[in-house]
Amino acid sequence: MKRFLAGCVFAIAMLVLTSAYAQEERCHITLHSGDLVRNAQITKMGRDILVVEASGTAEKIPVGNIAGIKFTGEPVELNNARTYLVDSRFEDMLDELKNIDSDQLTPNMKKECEFLVIRAFVGQAFSGALAITKAIDKMDDYFKSKENQEYYRFYELSELYGELNMLIGSDESLKKASSAFAMLQKAKDSPILKARGLIGFGTIANLKGDAENAEKSFKEVLQMVRNQELEGVKSEMEVKASSGLARALVLEGKGDQAIADIQKFFAANKIAQEDPLNAQLYNALGFALLKNKKPKDAAIAYMHTHLLYNGNKQLHVEALDAMIQIFRAELRDELRAGELEALKSARYGGGKKASNPD
Repeated sequence: MKRFLAGCVFAIAMLVLTSAYAQEERCHITLHSGDLVRNAQITKMGRDILVVEASGTAEKIPVGNIAGIKFTGEPVELNNARTYLVDSRFEDMLDELKNIDSDQLTPNMKKECEFLVIRAFVGQAFSGALAITKAIDKMDDYFKSKENQEYYRFYELSELYGELNMLIGSDESLKKASSAFAMLQKAKDSPILKARGLIGFGTIANLKGDAENAEKSFKEVLQMVRNQELEGVKSEMEVKASSGLARALVLEGKGDQAIADIQKFFAANKIAQEDPLNAQLYNALGFALLKNKKPKDAAIAYMHTHLLYNGNKQLHVEALDAMIQIFRAELRDELRAGELEALKSARYGGGKKASNPD
């Protein structure tokens, strides 16, 4: 009997300690607006809303407004992994995360580590270091957990899931991508997530040649920009929507308007010259110029991406493939086409066949 009572006392004591430890978990939350919620205690974690208590006041924060969370007392390796993510050092991310003692982590820290592991695999897939299908399989396994589906990073990963499936481009993959972007559009109290979903949906529509629905989606995002609903990510959303809209206009036979719109965007100096977002605009401009039978001008537009904004593999490959096509088929410059093919092969591997820049 005494042994039984002692066991009960020990179990209760451990439960109290564990509960107290969980309740004491605090964090700093950075919002897209630039605001910082300091020393907040997360009382409820959800895929749509984060409920926190800060300075004695309860507050509901829509997940779409959150740029990032740093937990109080988290191991230095966890923050190092986030830094490596920004620098696209995915192998270093995984090495840092392997060095973390999971026994020292709070439940939300563990979820953050699990997310960052998957995020590293996704980054490797986008960079070509991991097969896209393998990254998608790992994401499918991640999403099977109900707890992971309720973590605040759920929509962030869903957007990437959609983008990876778009790269595969099969009917089945595009359906998966559409479902992912549809979830973003339905996220509660999060205009930013809705805009990201609309961008994804519009991009798929362009891939399918459905210019009408693509135009509708991108114009809705641009209206959200004008309504100041997307502060903190305004430039990103405006560039993506403007580039996508230009491609939709080209598909509708309105190439002149698409070219004029992009040139007007550049003239307005809405983003800095060194901003990598310029790659999307120059690729869209090249697409429009090529369709308007101006191959030399198109090559110059794509060359901007190649020489100045080549940090994004997908956009860089699109520019290289387009230039290979232009120099070979339009300008009859086999030497230049061969040089670009060799450069593409050296940097990204693969065969010589250029994909369709459409």
